[in-house]
Amino acid sequence: MKKLIVILKYVVPYWIAALLSVVSNLLVALFSVISFTMVIPFLGLLFSTQEFVSNPIPFKISANVIQHNFNYLLGQIVENRGQLKALMLIILIVLVFTILKNIFLYISKFLVIHIRTNVVQDIRNELLNKILDFDLSYFSDQMRGDIISKMIVDVKEIEMSIISSLELFFKDPILIAVYLYAMFFMNAKLTLIVLVVFPISALIIGRVGKNLKKNTFKGQERIGILVGMLEEALSGIKIIKAFSAEKNIESRFKDQNRYFSNLFSKVWRRRTVINPVMDIIATISILTIMWFGGKMVLTGEGISSQSFIGYLAIFTQVVAPSKSLSSGYYNIVKGIASFDRINTILSHQFKIKNVPNAKLIKSFNKSIDFRNVEFTYENENESVLKNINFTIEKGQTVAIVGKSGSGKSTIVDLIPRFFDPTSGNILIDDIPINEYDIDSLRKLIGYVNQEPTLFNDTIFNNILYGKPFSSGDQVIEAAKKSYAYDFIMEKELGFKYQLGEDGGKLSLGEKQRISIARALLKDSPIMILDEATSALDYNSELIVRKAIKELTKNRTTIIIAHRLSTVRTADKILVINQGRVVEQGKHEELLELDGYYKEMYNLEFV
Repeated sequence: MKKLIVILKYVVPYWIAALLSVVSNLLVALFSVISFTMVIPFLGLLFSTQEFVSNPIPFKISANVIQHNFNYLLGQIVENRGQLKALMLIILIVLVFTILKNIFLYISKFLVIHIRTNVVQDIRNELLNKILDFDLSYFSDQMRGDIISKMIVDVKEIEMSIISSLELFFKDPILIAVYLYAMFFMNAKLTLIVLVVFPISALIIGRVGKNLKKNTFKGQERIGILVGMLEEALSGIKIIKAFSAEKNIESRFKDQNRYFSNLFSKVWRRRTVINPVMDIIATISILTIMWFGGKMVLTGEGISSQSFIGYLAIFTQVVAPSKSLSSGYYNIVKGIASFDRINTILSHQFKIKNVPNAKLIKSFNKSIDFRNVEFTYENENESVLKNINFTIEKGQTVAIVGKSGSGKSTIVDLIPRFFDPTSGNILIDDIPINEYDIDSLRKLIGYVNQEPTLFNDTIFNNILYGKPFSSGDQVIEAAKKSYAYDFIMEKELGFKYQLGEDGGKLSLGEKQRISIARALLKDSPIMILDEATSALDYNSELIVRKAIKELTKNRTTIIIAHRLSTVRTADKILVINQGRVVEQGKHEELLELDGYYKEMYNLEFV
């Protein structure tokens, strides 16, 4: 119940629409009861058994008063204008109230749709906001397919749960309450028999749905695995074909898909059984009422034949909302299982966040200092970085070199606070970076990585990511400085050219120049380059090197180098081995040390 309340908190901003929906459903129930009770005077007139009263009574909101005065009015019409006119009046009343019932039923459903679509939108927006704020460590532990499944599939299940909940709270109980009130008014003894049946049906439904939530949760997890496998297959389709691995991927997918299908087959079998069970219970209930009610009519125990038929007509209307309550229960159980999954995102506490009264940093004036920095990834025992100490002065170009897995990328990831050190401090202008506002800190830093990330959008918008709201002239100037302008203008539609997923319509060199244009537009005083030329052919590398030279002009630059040929002119080279800075200095100084750097140099050039 607590989890359902948490889900329903998203409805609170739309409480006016919810209140209007309740009022509409109340009117639907009232108009429906009036329409069905008209069967009593209709049959009374048809079979000449209707008794009339001779005098009206003062009006007030009471079922007895309304019934008495309607009986008087009907009697006057029969006396003055005949039975056919009275029958026509009853038919017109049924028609008018049926039209009114359906108008307010539409209004109610319209309001529910408004709430439903906005609530789903709010949940997805909140999920995305949370995901964008998460530390990078979260994504190393989670499958992208599972995250996507939570945002799409699980939210859809919650949507169905919310719809059921809205009908559960705003419609079905109102209909049942109004119908039962009318039935009590018509015959309390028969209605007590009906009330005995409801707890029995609720008990049966509860037993049937006992394991539904558990199996649903497992099923939703499997959807996440399936989406993840599909996402991997699509992104790696070239490798799959190159290694003729289609059969292997197909086999793995089929195994997971079979497990998922079997699991949800159990879920749907449990859900499907509820309608036959409810039909049997409803039939037994109707037959029971027919037996006791028929007996009362035949023995003259306080109910006429036409009143009993009217009672049965109203009772049959209780069945539909009762069934809706039952199916709503199943949807809610499924929705809660899905909410448990997305709650792993909503309740996740990210570690990288602003301290109270965080300082804004608007410029870089002095240095970046690493002081006794240690770092260990979450859920791992061995430190990736150990006792890291160095200083980068403003305007310097500093290269970080070392074998793969030595910790080079981790060092630069700590500067924009993608991660925080396990111990030690990183300072910019003598202030620990965790005291700065994160957004203002990251605005100081531009980033170009080895595998440029482009989005399925136009070239113009991909460059604009560097500094939103820049003018068209500024975007064009950035493209020119990155040596991208010429190839852009050769494309169909130029800057409006759509790049496709991951920028797949461009070569790697072209993608890299777009990435550099984006960094140039951002115009940050600190630039991080994760060896942006290592995967390029010779001609592309020459062009990108020109773009990088433009990018690093008058900036503090940190280069992660995989080839030592790219770092000879750096002001300082940091040599990393197994998470430690083992050597640092200029190219010539490091060669003279005759140590680890020279060994790497000899392997590359000798």
